[in-house]
Amino acid sequence: MGGSIKMINESLKLAYGEDSDLIKDKRIAAVQSLSGTGACRLFADFQRRFLPDSQIYIPTPTWSNHHNIWRDAQVPQRTFTYYHPETRGLDFAGLMDDIKNAPNGSFFLLHACAHNPTGVDPTEEQWREISYQFKVKNHFPFFDMAYQGFASGDPERDAKAIRIFLEDGHQIGCAQSYAKNMGLYGQRAGCLSIVCEDEMQAVAVKSQLQQIARPMYSNPPVHGALVVSIILNDPELKSLWLKEVKGMADRIIGMRKALKDNLEQLGSTLPWDHITNQIGMFCYSGMTPEQVDRLTNEYHIYMTRNGRISMAGVTTGNVAYLANAIHEVTKTK
Repeated sequence: MGGSIKMINESLKLAYGEDSDLIKDKRIAAVQSLSGTGACRLFADFQRRFLPDSQIYIPTPTWSNHHNIWRDAQVPQRTFTYYHPETRGLDFAGLMDDIKNAPNGSFFLLHACAHNPTGVDPTEEQWREISYQFKVKNHFPFFDMAYQGFASGDPERDAKAIRIFLEDGHQIGCAQSYAKNMGLYGQRAGCLSIVCEDEMQAVAVKSQLQQIARPMYSNPPVHGALVVSIILNDPELKSLWLKEVKGMADRIIGMRKALKDNLEQLGSTLPWDHITNQIGMFCYSGMTPEQVDRLTNEYHIYMTRNGRISMAGVTTGNVAYLANAIHEVTKTK
């Protein structure tokens, strides 16, 4: 029911660090999950079962499926401020206010890196302030880490937010996915982990997570877990994987710069710094639904109507065409 022990162990090292004392002290309850979505759903059901009066604070905006997951687990939802539309960056003041104003001991869903859909992440210093305020309020942080390695190209750097919270002594939850950083979308390979007070509590929590999984899907699939554990267990294969992940992340970072440069060369008078300031697979462009409709109808360019561009689809072959189309629909007549 708990899945591959080898895959879980390698996943914990990736999230918590190779030399984590939490791993050594066996303080982490962890199970293999049906990718990141399955990890979130398992945790939501765990929250509902053992803290039925609790609620979850979810950032505005977030990946739309987050709302579906906690709704179907019958956990009440609240939202907290995250994105600032005018600056197309983080509304840090609003975020901190919402953390301070939430009831003590609240659950918060946090994106560990490469926030979906905005691509806007707090700085390291901002993460430290967030962690401090969580400690003051005794909030529980649940990290969804769907893009480790895909944001900066360095899995260690992309796990920095989690490491900051651990340094500050938080007990956290973490959902991991190998859909993007190993391309295992169809294999549903992931891990759910929860930091506990001690080894005895970790054993109990893992047992309960398995009890929730049993009637839901019985046990997770083996093939993706084998791919993950073989790669992460072999130093040579892991080194190659890290190189390839960095190559993917660097290409996306390069396409961000190319898109911004092309727009500026076309004479756009709009600010486009947010394209390169944001990080990860998605660019929250700031375009209106009407402008997105024009891109689709006039230029056959497709994206979600909130203006979210999947940077993974931008290439050296189409970036100039994309920039020209964006310029045409956004320029003032």
